[in-house]
Amino acid sequence: MGNVYRPGESPAAGALPPAGLALGDAWFWHTDQTLLHALVEHPKVSPEHAGVRLLGFNGARLNEYIGDGHYASVIRMHLSPDCHFSEVYLGGFANDALEHRLALRDDCSSASDPAACFSPARLDLMLYHISEGLNGIIRAIRWAYRKTTWQQPIFLNGYDYPVPDGRGFVNSHGGWLTTIMDDADVDPDLAFRTEVMKRMIDVVNDEVLAEFHSPLERVFHVDSRGVLATDPEHYAEDWENEGYPTREGFMKLLERAWFPALHPFRIVL
Repeated sequence: MGNVYRPGESPAAGALPPAGLALGDAWFWHTDQTLLHALVEHPKVSPEHAGVRLLGFNGARLNEYIGDGHYASVIRMHLSPDCHFSEVYLGGFANDALEHRLALRDDCSSASDPAACFSPARLDLMLYHISEGLNGIIRAIRWAYRKTTWQQPIFLNGYDYPVPDGRGFVNSHGGWLTTIMDDADVDPDLAFRTEVMKRMIDVVNDEVLAEFHSPLERVFHVDSRGVLATDPEHYAEDWENEGYPTREGFMKLLERAWFPALHPFRIVL
């Protein structure tokens, strides 16, 4: 069994240093039930890759990790030839999407089609900020190791389609997706709202993440859409709340979407 090392945590004496560097939100960060924990605890993970250094901050947007961003110095500190990470996991556009209020219109009450709920200008700005942030982080990684022969594979998390049913991390508080949709007067029908989220996830994956996918440059878009259930009878088996998978859900995501990308690098056997 491996380990995910959060800021301030270090391997025990004699333990292998973390092989992977992970930066991101949501699925990487919350408690000890994350995509990363599922990876390092999986029996198929290579022992040499069963340690991951996790960086990230609650609510941080991607562009806060680059340039003069609030957390850029933290990233630069870990990007040096002295810290030889063999792979990098980038997890983030959830915070950006929430910051942009899912790119919804102020008032969606008259929208009979999920596509009509989106503001084209807000959607374009959200996509731009996600692209800008990911591009800056990838460039920072490559720049840090430019004087070495290392070209670590970089894996981009594409998420899956959440079901905005109002369940949050704390039962006494509603879900963050539902809160935004309620504020925008989105049709409360769960199927309608699920379709709104599908459209948002699709446009980020298709117009941003897919554009970064370049095996020659060792940048890989991990497309995990459609792995987890969204139908009313089964989705709660895969989703802990309206945006976060169950432990079993993370295992499905790993085995069906991530392992094919990780296997060529012997991260999983």
